[in-house]
Amino acid sequence: MISKPVTHRALVIITFLLLSVQVFSHGDLTKRINQKTKEIVENPNDFKLYYERGFLYQQHVEFNKAMEDYLRSTSLGNTDKVLMYRIAEVNYLSEDYKNALSSITAYLEVDSINVKAKKLEAQILFKIEAYKESIAAYHYVMKTMVDIRPEDILEYTSIILAENNKNFSKAIDVIDFGLTKVGENTLSLQVKKLEYLKDSGQVEKTIEQYNYFILEYQRKEFWYYQKAAYLVSINKSKDANISLKLATATIEKLDAKFKNMDSILELKQQIKSLESTINN
Repeated sequence: MISKPVTHRALVIITFLLLSVQVFSHGDLTKRINQKTKEIVENPNDFKLYYERGFLYQQHVEFNKAMEDYLRSTSLGNTDKVLMYRIAEVNYLSEDYKNALSSITAYLEVDSINVKAKKLEAQILFKIEAYKESIAAYHYVMKTMVDIRPEDILEYTSIILAENNKNFSKAIDVIDFGLTKVGENTLSLQVKKLEYLKDSGQVEKTIEQYNYFILEYQRKEFWYYQKAAYLVSINKSKDANISLKLATATIEKLDAKFKNMDSILELKQQIKSLESTINN
């Protein structure tokens, strides 16, 4: 049975749940929602309680109920900027990008330098295809954010390439900047850099990038094979053959328990197939 691909919206929701200050199980959230509802019954005009239950609903991925509570909290006099941010966030997660932009704009009028809000603004602008404005907002995030994560770097490069799908030089510059911030051997960033180098036709730098993986990672056989496949694609059959021989030699040096792994057996077949393609 083939599983269905995860939608972008699902990924956004999952990411939000994982990045919440505290992630509760759905069962625990239900108990806390019920408890908060009892408190609201006893204090029906307490805007803080509506905000708190709204955030619980948001964590529970019940966005309509979250929005109802947020708006109720607002109507009762809650003017806290955090509530304004949550309203923008729920609109974004609900794919109501027009209202999300309106909400985050209102927030930024109160706090124009908040990095988290600027990042959400950039994400919303990306969704409505306002790419230049999104890049400007994300540029501020990159300059200001203290705890930059690899996924932030990757998101920024995707926005850059959405605005101009040939602007690999800027995307690679951002990757290099990210590597200085989060660590030179961050795999997700190095793999993306390899992808961008290949897509932009930078042959020598692409080969250098494959060599980086071969030098830095213990399981070199995989990267030797990947390098060979790339060399074949650019008609460097002689160099590809050398890389395949090195892949085979590396496999032969593995312990027996590794040699018999399905992934290694499959790789050996791929090597043979590629060698056959080159030499025929």
